[in-house]
Amino acid sequence: MTVSERGGRPAVLPTPGLLRSEALKTLSVRSWWALALPVAALALSVNVFGGLFGAAVGGLRDEAAGILPASLAYSLSLASVFAAVHGVVVATAEFRHRTVSGTYLVGGRVPVLLAKSAVAAGTGAVYALLTAVLGLLAGLLGQGAARLPSVGVLLAVVGIGIAVCALWSVLGVALGTTVVNQAGAVVGLLVYVLLLENLLSLVLRSGTEDGRAPAAVARLSSFLPANAGDIALFDLPARQLGGRFGPSIVESLAGVAGPPPGWGALLVLLVWTAAGLALAGVVGERRDIT
Repeated sequence: MTVSERGGRPAVLPTPGLLRSEALKTLSVRSWWALALPVAALALSVNVFGGLFGAAVGGLRDEAAGILPASLAYSLSLASVFAAVHGVVVATAEFRHRTVSGTYLVGGRVPVLLAKSAVAAGTGAVYALLTAVLGLLAGLLGQGAARLPSVGVLLAVVGIGIAVCALWSVLGVALGTTVVNQAGAVVGLLVYVLLLENLLSLVLRSGTEDGRAPAAVARLSSFLPANAGDIALFDLPARQLGGRFGPSIVESLAGVAGPPPGWGALLVLLVWTAAGLALAGVVGERRDIT
């Protein structure tokens, strides 16, 4: 690990040079834009459908203005998965190519972890912005002259989406640093996000309707990382769609019970990210890379 000039203490924060180095590493490989292609395709397809559906029901009820923000939130949720995969790839690439020893020697283990996290968070934010721009264009094109959603609501959904994608990118870095094996980390991430967390949520919520399980157990489903990100994204569109029934709509969309408010769910995801980084820092410090 590098040593700071004052007191001989190990450096913790990454230097500007280290941040530039990690950014150049990211931009020099194809993975970041290869993952951006499906992000763009999903943003277009999901939001064209959302816009068309909004146009179809736009004359029936005022809440139809929330359909496009809901489809945009869904596409941002999908983008966060690709952001997490990119974070895993960024963290595991140097272990795969056996260049990590030199990187750690020059930059230090914790500073390198934080630098990779910062660059990955920036890439996740770019995925969210790409989703927002293409999604809004596609959605507004499909919706046509139907009742348009509030600009403030759209900007809020985009801002939350940027935060969610950035946090998931950092979680991907934490996972990749902990697991090291690229294929195993990517597969494990996808299996958990797309399958295991849904099954765990189903188990937590099962039995509450007939009184076999306490409601507090079911509410734990809202505090799982993927569910927390979805709640943060869907909270505002759901309140536009359903008014006071917004929490029930969030429950249906995210597959949870008793969801917290959107800001609370975003805080939950932030806590998961911090915990993941802390674990990665401890494991990374103790790993033998010789």
